[in-house]
Amino acid sequence: MTNNQGNYAIQPLTWDSQFFGFPVGHLRGANVSEIQLRALIAEAREQGWRLLYWFVEPSDEASAASAQTLRIRLTDRKARFVKKLAAGPQVMSAHVCPTEELTPRLLELARQSGHYSRFRLDPAFQAGLYERLYDHWIRRSISGQLARQTLIYQPIGEREATGLLTLDYQPTHATIGLLAVQEERRSQGIGQQLLNAALYYAHAWNLPEIHVTTQLDNEGACRFYERQGFCRVHEEHVYHVWL
Repeated sequence: MTNNQGNYAIQPLTWDSQFFGFPVGHLRGANVSEIQLRALIAEAREQGWRLLYWFVEPSDEASAASAQTLRIRLTDRKARFVKKLAAGPQVMSAHVCPTEELTPRLLELARQSGHYSRFRLDPAFQAGLYERLYDHWIRRSISGQLARQTLIYQPIGEREATGLLTLDYQPTHATIGLLAVQEERRSQGIGQQLLNAALYYAHAWNLPEIHVTTQLDNEGACRFYERQGFCRVHEEHVYHVWL
């Protein structure tokens, strides 16, 4: 199932293929010329691939030029942010608490968190797929498969949560997955309180830092993380090669 064209390869993505219902692969290769890219695409099409994700470093001008020439869509500019935890215990708001209950509001918040997702913005995906993907994400987070802790912002007396954050444990750091605040409640400090709770749990798990990945086009999220002391440590561009 692996396609080799020079130093380039296509890695099958089993989960994506099963979820989307067609063959999906990860195109691996840097400094790809137009001729090489055309050959890779022709071979991938012959092998039955329907979609390839291609992750390209921003400094890889050759690959970017080849993609532009072949009119391959740049679907995402991903950025990873990292914050080192301060010494001493973190403070968690009484309005934030963990939950194991999936509600319609959490499904709504999960979808809001993916507003800038490449799976929402790429028009080649069928309608409803982005919603189904984020529904799956929050379900698996609450079940503990994709997150160790699912946190909500819901002060006593309020009927529904107005904020959501999922947090997973890695041996070297904690990772924020989904983060969203109900649209009409934004700019009220709810995101700050959810983030403080994430820092609280990361400290309780004896982890030295916390990571989050977002889209550079989501300028509000990027500014928020930078204000909270996160540093941008990596960036990559994502192309969707449809065949």
